[in-house]
Amino acid sequence: MSPAMSKRGGVSDKVHHEVLSNGLTLLFRESHASPVADVQIWANVGSADERKHEAGLAHFFEHMLFKGTERRGVGEVAGEIEGAGGRINAYTSFDVTVYYATVPSDATFTAIDVLVDAIRHSIFDPVEIDREIEVVLEEIRRSEDSPAHVLSDAVFREHYQKHRYGLPILGPAESVASFDRKKVTRFWKRWYTPNNMVVVAAGDFDSKKLAKQVKAQFKGAKRGDAERKRVREPRQKGMRSVVVKRPFERMKLDLTWPSAAFRDEDATYLDLLSFLFGEAESSRLVRRVREHEGLVDRIDSSSYTPYDPGVFSINIDVEDRQSLDAIRACAREVERLRSEPVGADELERARANFLASEHFERETVSGLASKLGNFHLLGGDWRSEERYFETLAKTRVEDLQKVAKKYLAPEALTLGMLLPESSSVKVNRRSLERAVQQGIDDAHARPSVPPRLDGKTGTKRANGRAKSSKTRKKRDAIHSYALDGGAELHVQPRKNAPVVAVRAAFLGGLLAQTPETAGLCHFLSSTWTRGTERLSSGALARAVEDLAAEIDGFSGRSSLGLTLDVATDQLAPSLDLFAEVLLHPGFEAEEIEKQRRETLATIERLEDQLAQQAFALFARTHFESHPYRLPMIGTRESVASFDEAALRSHQARLIGRRNLAIGVAGDVDPDEIAAKLSERLVGLPEGAGLRDALPALEAPPDSIRKGLLHKDRAQAHLVMGFRGLSVDDDDRPSLDVISQLLAGQSGRLFLELRDKQSLAYSVNAMSVEGFAPGYFVVYIATAPEKLEAARSGMLAELTRLLDGPPDAREFEEARRNLIGNHAIGQQRNAGHAAHLALDALYGLGAGSHLHYGERVGAVTREDIMRVARRIVRLDAYTEAVVAP
Repeated sequence: MSPAMSKRGGVSDKVHHEVLSNGLTLLFRESHASPVADVQIWANVGSADERKHEAGLAHFFEHMLFKGTERRGVGEVAGEIEGAGGRINAYTSFDVTVYYATVPSDATFTAIDVLVDAIRHSIFDPVEIDREIEVVLEEIRRSEDSPAHVLSDAVFREHYQKHRYGLPILGPAESVASFDRKKVTRFWKRWYTPNNMVVVAAGDFDSKKLAKQVKAQFKGAKRGDAERKRVREPRQKGMRSVVVKRPFERMKLDLTWPSAAFRDEDATYLDLLSFLFGEAESSRLVRRVREHEGLVDRIDSSSYTPYDPGVFSINIDVEDRQSLDAIRACAREVERLRSEPVGADELERARANFLASEHFERETVSGLASKLGNFHLLGGDWRSEERYFETLAKTRVEDLQKVAKKYLAPEALTLGMLLPESSSVKVNRRSLERAVQQGIDDAHARPSVPPRLDGKTGTKRANGRAKSSKTRKKRDAIHSYALDGGAELHVQPRKNAPVVAVRAAFLGGLLAQTPETAGLCHFLSSTWTRGTERLSSGALARAVEDLAAEIDGFSGRSSLGLTLDVATDQLAPSLDLFAEVLLHPGFEAEEIEKQRRETLATIERLEDQLAQQAFALFARTHFESHPYRLPMIGTRESVASFDEAALRSHQARLIGRRNLAIGVAGDVDPDEIAAKLSERLVGLPEGAGLRDALPALEAPPDSIRKGLLHKDRAQAHLVMGFRGLSVDDDDRPSLDVISQLLAGQSGRLFLELRDKQSLAYSVNAMSVEGFAPGYFVVYIATAPEKLEAARSGMLAELTRLLDGPPDAREFEEARRNLIGNHAIGQQRNAGHAAHLALDALYGLGAGSHLHYGERVGAVTREDIMRVARRIVRLDAYTEAVVAP
């Protein structure tokens, strides 16, 4: 056993590292900031380790570990974790398969027991194998309806012509359909041996006691002799291209080059290069290709470094008529990376943001556990994280140019295009290669000149300090202040990590809109970060990222606002920018046009998001006049009408102190943050607000309503629902319990429609509340030929809900799940700050979220029947279907 000290940003964490005699590795990191633990079992096998005739088996096997053991029946593996207040899931990558459970800390040993039982004692019932084949086939159909998934699969297949990274993780349908118990058990015996697994845990537990339990549960497990055998991908010697035509609405592009493996030093350099190139608002691709030239709707870069050499990619959403120009511009910018050193300021900005991300990852136990597992299995040793950050700290601009030259050569490029079937664009290999070469020529003909990122003259933040009065010093660790003009401030100090979250919320969102102004709140909040009166859009992006901060607008059904997430040592200057964005937005005509173009492109992309289309169809079918029927992003017609006058009018109406609640959570002194915010917001007008002009409530439907949208895709999507509750309704906890009874992996819909009938991969139930009553819905995505069976199955479960109360065990497990998951969700400061602001804004009280468990605990089985019969009217439901 080798307990070791791992230093992160000035904080030391003791890691329990132990290798048992049978080869099983234990990696535990204690963190007692929250009463939560995350337990993971990493199997050192992924889809790239499959043999001939096993395509998709690694992923399929992952599914089968939830289908019953010698001690637990179908549904009980997930049910026991969810009943203990936790959440359980798994994922398969090219290199590893990971099973994980996040639980309240008093259920840590339960999590270990359930996961190890599934790993060691699954029974692989042939009947369940046949059922799960149908579920995975639905998952494959779902992926075929995803433009990003379709293009990514095609590019990987073209890029990796020998290595198994070129094959889809889900596998082809014909391979999955061939699986049987013999194949599954053979795979299990070969790979799921203790010397090929790592048990990782992070959170509120005692490492020695946890290690003792793991040892007991793996007693008798014997070493295996599985050996990873992979074909090395040969060096690419010429540009490759692949064009895929599908019945989607928008074009997508993917430019991919070979990159490094996770354990290579170059992986760190490529991470930094990708950040400054296309992962931030101040990055080169965003500023130059999207903002300055206006060639694309969305663009980003990524560095994917798995166990074997991965890929460096640029991903683009673009109008088909601009596709070749976009390729040319990207090739130009890549060549500039290869031929010119990046700026020292770009490197420092990237480095600062990577170091700051370390603080945010420490907020959750799942983040801590995942890092341990990744660095140990992909990096070769959990201590390789130290080397990663050492390399990060010493990286020079020369190192980034070196890897750009090494990996991003034009002859190593694989270029993918997803072309809508309706497009009239004609492309071939020659035209694509010509666009790339033209970009390279442009780079050498015109050296890089950064777009304007400097400031501009204009109004600066008003000086002075507004008086704040502290109305309550402390209650449940929440400090509340009444700021001048009617604004509320609520602060929750949390010292678990040196980070702070700020949320400013205003009543608005859909409630403040009409069909003619649909999407205006979303447009307004998005435009805030496009520059201020003093700072251009680029200068603002650079200023925020220089502080390794994030400032974003948001808009929902009942509110809009501004968010700030930042490390504690950069809080003061970040608050300056936060206030400037809120008080002095620029609303420049050029930026409004850019936001309009981006919003209209997003509306187009949503045409390919069929689940979202189904929910949007449900809303406009269910509500006849209330603004909750409107799309939050707006319509093509409404967005086309937005101008500076409309934005300033909406700003003046909603963005005022009378309509404002602020929540702050994190490593702060309450009185100090209250003084800082009070001073910076002194120039915010009172504003008219919305409370005196709320839209009239709409009566629930009194008959069945149906909406149908035809889309030629692989799956059908069905949403069925009823009028729900408002945020201040006393029945909300009861409706939450009802949702949990139906949803989740142990819920009735999952067990009946997915596990037993194999009708779907995705099935769910949810309650969506608002300041006005929202809706309660059930949802399923299924093969079109199974749509009638899915509809009948959902109606049968809703009927069962009305027929009688849940039994005592099912009821108690649903309540425990809600209470436990609420605690799990409260690990991040962002969650606390949002609750503080929104609960105060909606009149619930800033500390309302602290008492959620008590309210759920007070729900009775009689409440379930009463609320179910209040909400679920089978003679007056609304149905929305998106199907071929």
